[in-house]
Amino acid sequence: MKKTVFGLILFLMFQSMSALAQSDVISEVFEAVAQDYVNQISNKEIALKGLKTLSETDGLILIEDDEQVLYLKKNGKTIKQFEMPEEKAALNVWADFCKKVIAQAAEQSTKIEVHDFEMPDRFANAVLNGLDGHSRYFSVFSEDGQEQKLKIKRPFASRVIDNILLMRIVTFKKDISEQVKTAVFECSQCKGIILDLRGNRGGFLNEAIKIADLFLDEGIITYTLSDENGAPQYYLAGKGDMTASKPMVILVDGLTASAAEVLAGALFEQNRAVLIGTKTYGKGSVQDVKKMDKDRAMAVTSTYFYTPSGLKIDKIGLSPQICTSESENCDGEDRFSKEEDIDRAVLYLKTGL
Repeated sequence: MKKTVFGLILFLMFQSMSALAQSDVISEVFEAVAQDYVNQISNKEIALKGLKTLSETDGLILIEDDEQVLYLKKNGKTIKQFEMPEEKAALNVWADFCKKVIAQAAEQSTKIEVHDFEMPDRFANAVLNGLDGHSRYFSVFSEDGQEQKLKIKRPFASRVIDNILLMRIVTFKKDISEQVKTAVFECSQCKGIILDLRGNRGGFLNEAIKIADLFLDEGIITYTLSDENGAPQYYLAGKGDMTASKPMVILVDGLTASAAEVLAGALFEQNRAVLIGTKTYGKGSVQDVKKMDKDRAMAVTSTYFYTPSGLKIDKIGLSPQICTSESENCDGEDRFSKEEDIDRAVLYLKTGL
């Protein structure tokens, strides 16, 4: 008898923990998107994005809606309808609404029931990963939680080619700007500079800002907006170009992204460098990372970057002045190992052609 009671207690505790986990995850998704996401999105849209995971889990389950009612269908037949909360309802009301729909779907689908404990994570994954292409949800239950991070052994390298300093930055790690400064100082007699940002997916923004400052004599490096109607935050260069305006080329490709695009855009638009390569990736946004517990985290896009002239980098990218691609529109491609791009940069610095 005692064993039976103990077993029942454990069962009830597990059920309570499961319900709590579901409530926490879904509620935190609504809160994070409402408070941090850079674009306006309705609570209804958040709910519908998340509830699409029901159909992805079981193809026989379908969610449809009109302005006020959500229909839960199975095999094309409506099995339950729910009155949706008002748009201005509290976020926890919307979270509870989504939990009720998920619970009802689990009663109608063995596939969803089997994955019942994972459904909040699947909901979060569908919402965050479906926002803008850069926001992400990381969990032991989501695919992104299993991704292996790219290991970069040498984030910075430099060499001299025909009295021209070539610096390759693979990622913006801490103190990369100091390594750039040292390389430029040690090659003070060099006649030109090539900054190779091919394959650079970003990193610490402040390092990219510091590098831009090394080569600019005042002016805007970039600015950010967290709200299209809000005040911009400017990042400015101080006085003094440490190279005394030596001619400069920046190599870019389809994998040049984020902070690397900020750096390239600043030096290009301030007429400090010529871009050679292909169109860049177009990731001009910042993600705020929120740790939820030891197994979960959210990265929500909170800010967009703009070039000095006001070009929004995100989903647009930068187009080089000299294209090394054979595609008609100089579409972005991986040119990380293409030595001919370096040769083209050397030719330009020597002849201006």
